[in-house]
Amino acid sequence: MENMEKIMEDFARFERAMDEDKVYLDLSFEEICAAIGADEEVLDRLVSEETGFSGRALVDFYQSNFC
Repeated sequence: MENMEKIMEDFARFERAMDEDKVYLDLSFEEICAAIGADEEVLDRLVSEETGFSGRALVDFYQSNFC
């Protein structure tokens, strides 16, 4: 398993990408993970723990509500 510091850095990059860069306008969760260099499975688990949404569901939610 990846170390916790990298996982938290990936989560912070994901948050910035979503909130500041609004990548959800053009990218899927999988594409966002690839763009920020995050392990999709690991980030998906953390997103789910933190938000109650899977990574895909969170991106879908943003696309439905903020586009």
